[in-house]
Amino acid sequence: MDFTLTPEQVLLRDGVARFATNGSSNGARRDHWKQFTELGWLGIGAPEDAGGFGGATETLLLMEQLGRGLVVSPFVSHVVLAGAVLHAANRRDLIEDVVEGRRRFAVAYEERGVRYDPASVEVRAERDAGAWKLSGTKVRVLDASTADTLIVSAITADGIALFLVPASSANLTRTPYPGEDGHDVATLQFDGVTLGEDAVIAPPGNALDALEAGVDAATAALCAEALGLCTVMLETTVEYLKVRQQFGVPLSSFQALQHRMAEMYIELELMRSMAYHAAMTVESQPDAVARKRAISAAKAQVAKSGRFIGQQAIQLHGAIGMSEEYKIGHYFKRMTFVERLFGDRDYHVRRYLAC
Repeated sequence: MDFTLTPEQVLLRDGVARFATNGSSNGARRDHWKQFTELGWLGIGAPEDAGGFGGATETLLLMEQLGRGLVVSPFVSHVVLAGAVLHAANRRDLIEDVVEGRRRFAVAYEERGVRYDPASVEVRAERDAGAWKLSGTKVRVLDASTADTLIVSAITADGIALFLVPASSANLTRTPYPGEDGHDVATLQFDGVTLGEDAVIAPPGNALDALEAGVDAATAALCAEALGLCTVMLETTVEYLKVRQQFGVPLSSFQALQHRMAEMYIELELMRSMAYHAAMTVESQPDAVARKRAISAAKAQVAKSGRFIGQQAIQLHGAIGMSEEYKIGHYFKRMTFVERLFGDRDYHVRRYLAC
């Protein structure tokens, strides 16, 4: 299989790399949305007739470089996840809003006690005098504070549907809190939020498929980000062991530590293979079952390898690896957060076996 990048893909990768290394680290506390819009990155993966370009491969290239630069942005939630859901729901008009940066969508689907499963929904949508009323709670909603529109899964009399909910709606309470790495996360409480008939963007029968397609696309993007994070952790560790000396020689000269670095490299290459496989599957696999198996296999391997690489990097750095001032801990913290987003390893192993 040919993994040679096109000239356009090389330009995209290099452009993101320059952005990510130009003082953009610790991006969880900064909003880069204006720059993303000006650079055209919000159109990645969107249909060409909606102003988009590229696909999952371009998303992988962008996310890998953002991972290398530790740029934590709402790109996955506002563009990849929301964009894939809207594409599956055939809402080109709303995709154009995403591409042009006019609206920012957050997808609310997780609920308490469910552990990642988009098919388990207790938020209810009931008809009332020609309108819909939503009641219930969504948890761990990514980037809800910066979104002006929410895509919410709710159970109706006919099954699961997806609704567009303005973030400023009456009887909607957003409770934001920082994630483990400082990322924007929120709990949403719907206390009889009133919506019009046109609020349904994906009816029962199509909604769950659209939501799962979006979550799988977002998971593939996170695998690419994890690849970037772990690449930097390995490179930083190798460089540190070459410089740090013990008994008058570099630590990298000790065979036991060489073996550890070799094992880290093997795990990184496994991650790379699975991240590319996930991207290619999202881009070209029309069968939903095959897509789910490929994405779950990738996320399970990325979670396993990412934890191993991060733990080894921290230990091989010694005490400095535990300090807040040194960057390796921040990379591992983000990797730990990514490991659990859209399903941890145990969830994806079970999902793979169930397909």
